[in-house]
Amino acid sequence: MKPTLDQHNDFLAHKPIPGIAFEHNESVSITSGEHEGKRGSLVSVEELGPDPLYTLELQSGFDVQVRQSQIERFGF
Repeated sequence: MKPTLDQHNDFLAHKPIPGIAFEHNESVSITSGEHEGKRGSLVSVEELGPDPLYTLELQSGFDVQVRQSQIERFGF
């Protein structure tokens, strides 16, 4: 399910959203899938639900979409 405008704004404002484990601009590492091993920062939440979908800006500057289950926190 797509986030509401209020949920999108809450994500950008670093306010908690049920089911969302990460915050806007948080540094993460991709642990599985097509982009495994790459790092970047979270730009937005695209879908809510059991395994939320995020847009992640990679260190290379490209944006990819990853599931919450595919990422973990990473300190640059």
